[in-house]
Amino acid sequence: MAIQSSGDYEERGLRLLHAGRAEEALTVFEEGERRFPGDAELLMGTAMARLRMGDFAVSCGILEGLRKTRPTAEGLQALSEAYLERGMLRQALDVAVEAAKGAGPDAGFLYRLGRAFYSRHLYGEAFPFYEKAAEVAPSWAEAWFGFGACQWALKRTAGAEAALRRAVELDPEDWQAKQFLGCVLCDVGRKEEAKALLESIPLEAPWQKPALERLVAMSWWPTDAKRRGALEVVWREVMGGAPPTAALDMLEEVSRKMES
Repeated sequence: MAIQSSGDYEERGLRLLHAGRAEEALTVFEEGERRFPGDAELLMGTAMARLRMGDFAVSCGILEGLRKTRPTAEGLQALSEAYLERGMLRQALDVAVEAAKGAGPDAGFLYRLGRAFYSRHLYGEAFPFYEKAAEVAPSWAEAWFGFGACQWALKRTAGAEAALRRAVELDPEDWQAKQFLGCVLCDVGRKEEAKALLESIPLEAPWQKPALERLVAMSWWPTDAKRRGALEVVWREVMGGAPPTAALDMLEEVSRKMES
């Protein structure tokens, strides 16, 4: 079907962009701009395609223009991430704060802002966004999980444990949050609590490497052949191979000490 309107260009470009075909999306958005000059949605699409393609400076230029003429929370979020990619932290944080104010009490949006900084190891900058997300949506487990993980990265042990416990209370089958809490308890020396918590997670659940390492170290159970065999299977799937003999010997020794 022939494209007739700017909305048609926008819809087609977004479909391509969401399918991971940024270069094709860019072609559609730019063609649309030639036919409908100054269309804000098409400019936004062009900026997003450029961002996906790594053209951060060009993307920043377009998004800064939209910031002045037609600011939106989503556009500001994209601009913040573009600045982060360019290593311009001060500008990225200023824009993220502006975006948070514009979005209002939207926990999901605040969470995404926090994650953009957290994923780049900028934990102090991520903290207020995660904190606000948990405040806005106190019954949303994922908000508490992000808040707890960020606090742990900042070495705020008590706050991290409290937030992760809240996440697990709200969603007892959030295996990622449960594993993270188990790792926290293990690392602060509360081995028995950590062991009980990690053992309560089904072996068929998706396991993260740090949690699996701690589970095996605390629950190898060398006298329980069935349990040991099941853990070996999970270990191979997650770690990409069987534990080396030296590691097995170490794990069995740790396990014996735990049981005694």
